[in-house]
Amino acid sequence: MESGKRSLDSWRTAGASPTSRVELWSPYRQFFQNHGYTLWNVPADNDYDHEPPNDNPRAPDGFSHENEYSANAPRLCCTASPLHFPARTTDNRDVMIALLSDTVVDNNCVKVLRTIATGKNAGIDRNHALPLLHELRYDNLIFGVFPLVSDSFIPTWFVNIAHALETMSQIMEGVAFLHDHLVAHRDLFISNFLNSRRYGFWEPGHENDFLRPRYYIIDFEMAVQYSLDSDPATRTVSGPPIPWEIYKRPPPPEMKLDMPYCPFKADVWQVGKAFLQCVIHIEHDIPDVLKLFRRMSADNTEDRPSAREAVTQLNKIRDGLPQKILHATIKENVHCDVCEVYAYNLLQAGVRD
Repeated sequence: MESGKRSLDSWRTAGASPTSRVELWSPYRQFFQNHGYTLWNVPADNDYDHEPPNDNPRAPDGFSHENEYSANAPRLCCTASPLHFPARTTDNRDVMIALLSDTVVDNNCVKVLRTIATGKNAGIDRNHALPLLHELRYDNLIFGVFPLVSDSFIPTWFVNIAHALETMSQIMEGVAFLHDHLVAHRDLFISNFLNSRRYGFWEPGHENDFLRPRYYIIDFEMAVQYSLDSDPATRTVSGPPIPWEIYKRPPPPEMKLDMPYCPFKADVWQVGKAFLQCVIHIEHDIPDVLKLFRRMSADNTEDRPSAREAVTQLNKIRDGLPQKILHATIKENVHCDVCEVYAYNLLQAGVRD
């Protein structure tokens, strides 16, 4: 790396704490301002929660939504990470700016996002990749500008079983779309799924609340993409997406073997494993759904359905469930893999074992 140029890893490490994070991004404020983006402010009494640079209402952008309860919240706030910082446009739309690449270390992220999150593909309803609105370059660094949506997958857990299955169907639909375009994400866990409800507030007793937010897939840092004319036999990867000493995700069995494997089958395993843990405690209500998720996370890759087959099967199961089951409340599974999400969030914050 040339003197004065920062690598992606050094950027992540330099922003390990909230204070250093602000110091890391602050020198770039004018650069972003010149492109129409004002970085959010950090209150003096709170290093974690960032606030918009003005008191104007957030302008609607078609990506993030509220209900009548959360829309009137006193003030928006957002927590940044080393590689992400919230900003506001000149017309008061809120966005998240992400550092995507240092253009030195081989990184498929930008290439994949240009294919799947821009242009016509970004407007296809079955595509759940969070759209890339703008690409900015500063020296060797490439930043991406994305809509600011929620900062978690299930802000207030699921309202009922119908809500849970709708959520999972959308994510699986998005994975199938990626695979149709020969993109394997390789990091399909709950921390990389977001929804369009900015705060996700739900008022118990208000049955007319909007319960169908749109769900998005983010973080394509580990993704791989293959050309349409490539030999299917060559669409393989080996080992973990990042070194084992850093990788904190549950690995599919084939990832631990010293031989090439199919990243699309590994994606299905990850989604199946993540969703299985969310609803395993209500197996008696939706046994066929749990059976599907177990097939998706089978040890033998040949036993796993494709993402397209999986979402088709899930929707068929859902359509056949009685209304009594669909409307049944679903308590949060306290044994869901919170530790895995927490460990990965620490990794993203620059804290490594």
